[in-house]
Amino acid sequence: MSGRLRPRPTMRSVAERAGVSFKTVSRVVNGEAGVSDDVVARVRRAVDELGYQRDDRARRLRQGGSSSGTIGFVLVDVANPFFSYLLRGIEEVAREHGYLVLAGSSDGLAERENQLVEAFVARRVDGLVVVPSAPGLGALSRELERGTPVVFLDLEPEGLSADLVRSDHQGGAHLATSHLQARGHRDIAFFGDDPAVFSAGLRLAGFREAMDSAGLAVDGRRICQGRHTPGEWRQIITDYLAEPEPPTALFTAQNHITVGCAHALHDLALHEQIAHIGFDDIELADVVRPGISVVPQAPLRLGQRAAELLFERLAGSSEPPIREVLASAVIERGSGEIAPRR
Repeated sequence: MSGRLRPRPTMRSVAERAGVSFKTVSRVVNGEAGVSDDVVARVRRAVDELGYQRDDRARRLRQGGSSSGTIGFVLVDVANPFFSYLLRGIEEVAREHGYLVLAGSSDGLAERENQLVEAFVARRVDGLVVVPSAPGLGALSRELERGTPVVFLDLEPEGLSADLVRSDHQGGAHLATSHLQARGHRDIAFFGDDPAVFSAGLRLAGFREAMDSAGLAVDGRRICQGRHTPGEWRQIITDYLAEPEPPTALFTAQNHITVGCAHALHDLALHEQIAHIGFDDIELADVVRPGISVVPQAPLRLGQRAAELLFERLAGSSEPPIREVLASAVIERGSGEIAPRR
């Protein structure tokens, strides 16, 4: 048996198999009228037998178009369910337009983000949806100057003018903190992502704002921030709650932190004594007891809306940049409704 690969079947090989002209195969493959049912059946049978696939890129070039039929999505971490749902939302809209989505994780690194943008542009994507990770944004700045359609998602970079879709990070954090206060909590600890992250800064601001509005001072020891895995947060919060007088309530402002916190509270058998509310929903939050109260984002809808804006630009929209901030409400499941014990 030969180890050589068979050449990719072409429309000419389909024409030979079906006993028709090249032009007839082209008309059938592209769905054009004027071909008898019998001939259409013969061509389709030959297509199936040979495993022929239409080359859309070549087709677009022959038609004089420059579209690649692809868009690029630069996210932070595809392993995080939040970003996976964003990707899913983008894919759903892209599929409706006959497009494919190329995606890559920046890991929150400006250098990696620039590499991905440049790689996608080199592959002639028609536009980009980007979750920006740092203020540098060198490659994105160049692409915006060149007229590449770009939509920012989740995070809002400074100094760049483009469409944006994100959650109300500050308003949602204010809402979560106020929810705990309404249950009688005055000693609330905040656990957040790396303060250099745009959303983390806004969520901390929302927490501080709510505490200030309630006339409560914020002790610096009640704020803990950093970029860690759920397992690392589990240990950090376990150690934190070992204090002689731990806070009566916890606000975890990122989904990985919420997971780590839920483990820590259950490890210490404090899950029914210390109130807990998270920003962004997590899987199985309604299965544990008590259920984990959250201020959810809507990542699927965020991704869909970002893609919708991008395709509006690809269709020729010249409207000023659109800035959409999606609000949310508290989902009460039990953990955020625990009253203080002291």
